[in-house]
Amino acid sequence: MQVGIASNVITPERPVWLSGFGGREHPSDGKYNDLEAFAVVFDNGKTRVGILALDGLSLTEYFIDRIREVGAELGIAPERMLVNCSHTHCGPSFGVVKGMWPLDEEYLSETRDKLCDLLREAVDDLQDGELDYTVGCCTMGINRRRKNAEGKCVGMVPAPDEPIDMDVPVMRVLTPDGEVRAVLFSYACHPTTMGGYLIGTDYPGPARELLREAMPGTMPIFLQGCGGDVKPRSVDPVKRTFGAATVETVYEIGHELARAVEAALCGEPQKLGDELAGASAIVQLPMIGAPAEEQLARYEASNEYERGWAAWVRKTIAEKGKLVDCAPMEVQALRIGEVCLLGMSGEICVGVGLELKEKLADVQLWTLGYSNLVCTYFASRGEHAAGGYEVAASFIYYTLPDEPLPLGFRPEAVDVLVDGGIALVRAIREDESRAGS
Repeated sequence: MQVGIASNVITPERPVWLSGFGGREHPSDGKYNDLEAFAVVFDNGKTRVGILALDGLSLTEYFIDRIREVGAELGIAPERMLVNCSHTHCGPSFGVVKGMWPLDEEYLSETRDKLCDLLREAVDDLQDGELDYTVGCCTMGINRRRKNAEGKCVGMVPAPDEPIDMDVPVMRVLTPDGEVRAVLFSYACHPTTMGGYLIGTDYPGPARELLREAMPGTMPIFLQGCGGDVKPRSVDPVKRTFGAATVETVYEIGHELARAVEAALCGEPQKLGDELAGASAIVQLPMIGAPAEEQLARYEASNEYERGWAAWVRKTIAEKGKLVDCAPMEVQALRIGEVCLLGMSGEICVGVGLELKEKLADVQLWTLGYSNLVCTYFASRGEHAAGGYEVAASFIYYTLPDEPLPLGFRPEAVDVLVDGGIALVRAIREDESRAGS
């Protein structure tokens, strides 16, 4: 096995509009830490697999298509090139949620070039190494979908009786002499500890910083899991709401995750083999359809984003006769040794990741949301009846390339996504030859 790694800072050098939270009235006015991007390339002599991770909300085709084009030039087939965003809500707008935040076109071009250069640098850095793997545990996240006595979601408020994913997958890249070159780690939680106008990574950056201090010379790389409905555990126990956090809070929470990584590495990580493979598929997820007239009227009487969505719906129906029946989502599986990473292109809620792990209990499965193109939120099967933002409102803020999304996903869409992910994981485990297809 050979592994190449590279990193770079992608913090804008001028004020930019930040994405993730609505209500911001002006561009950024400073930073509390730097945004970063990382590339890792694995090569076993016949197959190459690439992972690119960055501090950002999510990316569009403008980035993904070019990254995969450069990857292909470097011997990394598109189905083996995964891009994962940390989903910080204090980073620049990359244009995923269309029309909400002004774009800095120059910054977008500069950042795309940097990401592609990172892949080239990682390939140039390829050197002999070994991999090992373990899974730690962290409880710094808390579910944000509190329910009332009737089982309906009452808003984004702490819900300690609802599930989180406590797993902290950790993969190390070692030299032949056993020195640690890089640590890839993951957690399933929205980086939304605080908002404001300072550029920053939220908890992933402080976690990486503490790991750098603990393991000098090591490159820590964060990958975002399936935490669409999980927030950092910064709460007000009197008001029973999420607390007003500070930068110090962000660092406390990030350090909590880093210590979970450190604790995991105090055990005996499993040595990984040199198997590499990858597969990708587009699953078509059934959607509810167009709103009724009375629903459209309510949206037209609401905020500017809902009014804009309603107007686009009317225009689309007038021109095409209906809204789409299904929405596409990419599902991607990578095999690295005995570990299978499953990346999904959406704000995947925690129940979906947990269901996949349960149904693939015989597999060392590492689940990731926010991978490649992010289409919208995707709630677990049990959450559809409860309603709430992730189920019944988030579709307004995401779009298909040239038309609006309908009224959310049908519950059976969960089966389509889960079955598609299972099929890909089984395929790359049972037939390594797919890696060269």
